[in-house]
Amino acid sequence: MANVIRRMAEGSSRLVERYLPDAFLFAILLSFVAYGLALAFVAPRGGTVTHAENILVDGWYGGFWGLLSFAMQMTLILMTGYALAQSSVVDDFLSRMASIPSSERSAAALVPVVAAVASFVHWGLGLVVGAIFARKIAEEIRTIDFPIIVAGAYSGFIVWHGGLAGSIPLVLNSTGDDNFLLASGVLNSTISTGQTIFTVANVAIFVVIGFIFLPLLFLLMYPESEAKKHPIDPAQLDTATDGGTEAVVAPSATNDDLTVAERIEHSSFVSYAIGLSGLLAVVGYFGRGIADGTMPWNNLNLNIVNFTFLFLGITLHGTPAAYIGAMKEGVENVWGIILQFPFYAGIMGIMGYAPEGSTSLATQIAQGMVHLSPDGTLPVVAFLTAGIVNVFVPSGGGEWAVVGETLVKAAHAGGTSVPRVAMAAAWGDAWTNMIQPFWAIPLLAISGLSVRDIMGYCVLVLLGSGLIISVGLLFLPM
Repeated sequence: MANVIRRMAEGSSRLVERYLPDAFLFAILLSFVAYGLALAFVAPRGGTVTHAENILVDGWYGGFWGLLSFAMQMTLILMTGYALAQSSVVDDFLSRMASIPSSERSAAALVPVVAAVASFVHWGLGLVVGAIFARKIAEEIRTIDFPIIVAGAYSGFIVWHGGLAGSIPLVLNSTGDDNFLLASGVLNSTISTGQTIFTVANVAIFVVIGFIFLPLLFLLMYPESEAKKHPIDPAQLDTATDGGTEAVVAPSATNDDLTVAERIEHSSFVSYAIGLSGLLAVVGYFGRGIADGTMPWNNLNLNIVNFTFLFLGITLHGTPAAYIGAMKEGVENVWGIILQFPFYAGIMGIMGYAPEGSTSLATQIAQGMVHLSPDGTLPVVAFLTAGIVNVFVPSGGGEWAVVGETLVKAAHAGGTSVPRVAMAAAWGDAWTNMIQPFWAIPLLAISGLSVRDIMGYCVLVLLGSGLIISVGLLFLPM
């Protein structure tokens, strides 16, 4: 069994290394594919030339800047997660965890578990913690195969959309324009996270994937031959954290030559005052919810998660200067997202483009999948649909914006639980991230690797986890 899985992993890695393009080029190619599909399958308004121009201008350009606010929100999530992971408390904890494994194989099995737990708490934290933990493991065990443990770190990310910062369940629990299905009347009320994240099915899938499947798979995939391992040079580890540049060390706060302004920047009082004030606001937020009859686990949304991690990071770093330094490092790891997010927003614009009297490409995919599904299989169909669309729109919230209405209406029509279908879409979105390199960019920046170094292993994660998630969505109680 181990030999079969190991050979599959090695073969997959060889294929990926040969044919997978750079992450940015992948986005460019997807843009052309989406444009071609829309040109072929979306009913035109006017002649062929007009139709081609409308898709380019109204669809691609019209959507290109449509996710700027969401992109900023996602950037902040990643940066606050990175800054939190760089705090001494979290860093010391990861160092202690890295000293636990007694062998290369046990270390390879542990990395995805740590990354999965962190991703369940906060997807940005998961990407950063996974990458940093993989580096710490490599520092402890110099002979370990570095690409496979970085792949394990990214594989833990597969659980994020079933976690506390999952876009779809948090959007469904939001009010106002954030919950477009509620605003449009498709839903009559919000759906609490007690009906989505904190259900038997969702928690069970997370436990099986994060604590059983991933560690076992990476244990079996780990290279047996020394010749097939790729340990990282210790000198590379010293500079990889910032994507290959030396970290800038802030001047000591005890230096007598510090100006008044610099003393304030290195003041623990300032950091604790603002940090604890923010955390007090978090406590007040959840306290008001409890007073109104809403428990904390039913009152999560993207904004409160971001707010919490921001002020928790400020508090744990101890001084404004330390937190500023961590955020500066974090910026270096999000450039790929900043560059690529507009292109994926453009793809989303193409996928959602629909002139009067026609149906968008994304809706056609969702409707086609729903139409072909046998009775009782809508959750799995929603899972597969979201997985397909995620390749073109690797944004949980953005994807939900283009397929959510179709899936919820299908759930209503078929008498299927809307929360189950929504969580199926959430898991589908996370699932094909294993072959979509977009979210691997910050993790790769921290580890200093290429997407081709890890994606071959992630293909096997995709295949095995797909079966587990599908079974769980169909049969486990919500």
